[in-house]
Parts: sequence; C-alpha cells; structure tokens
Amino acid sequence: MNNGRASTKLDTPSDSLRLTLAEARARALRANPELLASRLDTAIARGDLRQAGVLPFNPSFEILGPGAGNTTQPSVAQELELFGQRGIRVGAARYGYVRAAAGVANATRLTIGEVDRAFYRLVSATRRAQLADEVLALNQRLSAVTQRQLTEGEISRLDFNLATVELGRSRSRALDAHREQNEQEIDLARIIGVQRGAPIAPVLESSEHAIAGVSVLVDTMRLSDRALALDIDSLTALAFTRRPDLAAQTAAVSEASARVSLSRREAFPNLVVRGVWQRAVDEDKGRLSPGIGFTLPFLNRNQGEIQARRAQAAQAVLIRSVLATRIRAEVARAVSAYRSAAQEVELLESTVLAPARQNRQLLEIAYREGKVGLPVLILIRNQVSDAELEYWTAWLAEREASTQLTEVTGQDLALRNPTSRPIQLPTK
Repeated sequence: MNNGRASTKLDTPSDSLRLTLAEARARALRANPELLASRLDTAIARGDLRQAGVLPFNPSFEILGPGAGNTTQPSVAQELELFGQRGIRVGAARYGYVRAAAGVANATRLTIGEVDRAFYRLVSATRRAQLADEVLALNQRLSAVTQRQLTEGEISRLDFNLATVELGRSRSRALDAHREQNEQEIDLARIIGVQRGAPIAPVLESSEHAIAGVSVLVDTMRLSDRALALDIDSLTALAFTRRPDLAAQTAAVSEASARVSLSRREAFPNLVVRGVWQRAVDEDKGRLSPGIGFTLPFLNRNQGEIQARRAQAAQAVLIRSVLATRIRAEVARAVSAYRSAAQEVELLESTVLAPARQNRQLLEIAYREGKVGLPVLILIRNQVSDAELEYWTAWLAEREASTQLTEVTGQDLALRNPTSRPIQLPTK
C-alpha cells in the first residue's frame, strides 16, 4: 500500500477549503481560542516566578520628632528574612511554572483529540450526505421510469405509489444528511479557528483510510490483529509517563508542599535592621545610630495559612491518586472500545461493503431489463444503502476509538497517523 502523501478524495465543490487531518491540527494549534488562552498560563507563571526571585529589599523611611531642640530624627529600616523564605518561595514558583507548562501541554492534547474527532465526524457525515444524494438521484430516475410505465400500463398504481413514497423518503434523508454534515462542519470550523466561508472538505490521507474500502493499515498487519496486540498494562505505563495532566498534578503536589513549608517559615521572627540619623542640640553635625530588632509574631503566627496550605497539599495528593486511577480505567476502556470497533469495521470491509456496492451498480440495470420487480429493487437497494451506512457508522466508531486511545495514552500510537513514522506498539 502506498504510504506517501497521496490523498483519497471525497466529491466536494471546487471552492471548498480542503483540509487533511494534519492541516486541521496545525490550524487548531495556531488559532484555537481556548488553546491560545491556555497558553497564557505559562506567561502568568513566568511572572510569578520572576516576582518570587526578586530580593525583598523594600526599606521603610520614618521621621521621628520633633524632639529636644525642635530637631527631627529620620530613620530607615529594612526587614530581613532569616530562614530561607525566599528560596522556598522561588522553589514553589518553579513548581507552579512546571504545572502551568504541563497544563498547556494537556490542553494541546485535548485540543488535538477534539480536532481528530470533529474531522472524522465530518468525513462520515460527508460520505453519508453523498450516499443520500446518490440514492435520491436513483429514486428520481426510478420515479421518471415508473411514471412512464404507469402511463403505458406496464405497472400498477401500487408500484407507482411505492416508487413515489421512496422518492419522498430519500429526499427527507438527504435533507437530514446535509443538516448533519453542516453541523459537523460548523463544529470543526469552530475548533480549528476558521471563519465560516467556503465549505470545509475533509481529505483523507492514503495512510488514513481508503474510501474504496481497502485496508486502513500502514503496514501488512491486519487492523484487528493490530488491535489485539495492544497490551493494557504497557499502555497504562506509557500513559503514566506521557500524560501531561498527571505531570501537572505531580507538580501541583510539589508546589503545595513548598507552600506549606513557606507558610511555616513566614511565622518565624524576622530581623529588622534600622539606621537613625541623630543630632544633639549642642552639636553641629549629626551621626548615624544603627540598631537591630526582631518582629514578634505573638498572636498572628500564620495559623490559618498553615492549616489551609496543609489541606491544599493533602487535596493535591488525593487528586493525583484519583487521576492515576482514572487513567488506568480510561486506557482499559479505550483499548476495549478500539478492539471491538476495529473488528467490526474490518468485518464490514471484508464481507459486506464490496458486494453491497456491486449490487447497487447492478440493480438499476436489472430492473430496466426486467430481471427484478420494483418491490424487490427497492428492498435490495435499501439493504445496500443500509450496509453502506452501517459501514460508515463502524468506520467512525473505529476512528473515534483510535483517537480516544491516542488521547488517553498521551501520544500518537501511529495506528494511522499521516504526520509521523509508525512506532512499535507495546505488546505482551
């Protein structure tokens, strides 16, 4: 099979905005408004880190007096932290920056998953709309034929009414299919930050899938065998290594622990260094008198802050534990869904799709040659159309399951990724 950049085309208007999955992803990374807003979290965290590293040199200036001889005494005082508060504060801010950066990576992960699902839904909806149009065109031709046959007395009014009913039903289905296609197009445009103008035409890469129903694999391994080779334990370990939301929560635990330590240190006494400019009444020149002191936190010993930060640290640990449990369940559920969907789409491709499409091409000829009656024609054609719709339902389920598997493991498994080289899947 060709693994290059050749594309499989859907029938689309010439003025459409043609997008591959890779191009849709790139547009979303550049223009998705939610992702752009999320990226500002790192700028915020960078500012907090910069502020945490600033030396706390903010002296206070006072003027005492007037005293004896109507003189004043200017003084300058500076409070100094003695117990490493600044270092702890910088450390907490660094963990905050790591947490923010991991949060942006997680937002990117979720955005890519959202793009993939919207893209594949639009592909499925587009193909369904095309199929509905094809069935409508067939019914319109059939209606013209039955009108002539009724006039010439070749068929009964019952058969003519049957063709008329099918024409009305096919028009209704075509309208519904195009409504769904329009909704999916709007959804994809929103996600990738494209203003609605020309219609969006999704283009499937040859390594993604072939519309004609050929194998979806980028190698010689069958889709169902590839799905069965997935090992839940290995993929779970991979998710623990790569999931940015878990990395963000781990950084949150470290940050919360640092905040606890900082709140304790801030309850310690600080050194106050003071200098007072004094001049006696009988002296022409003044002199600087140094002094030291300590803050005395008798009542406010930061009790509430310490209690709150301890609770926050305990909460962060619990959230990380819950997230780890959720990741295990998500991986197991995604693998199960992908295996089931892969087997279904492979079964439909190998046993249903080809003969159904062949029958669709032969039916109209057989009817014109009088080999099948109108009721049999409509029955078989509906079965053929239903088979095609079932296939695209299964195809979409397999694509969404693959997207979910990619998303929950935190990386692209190269099941069918046109933008990266295939990687070795973890196996037992």
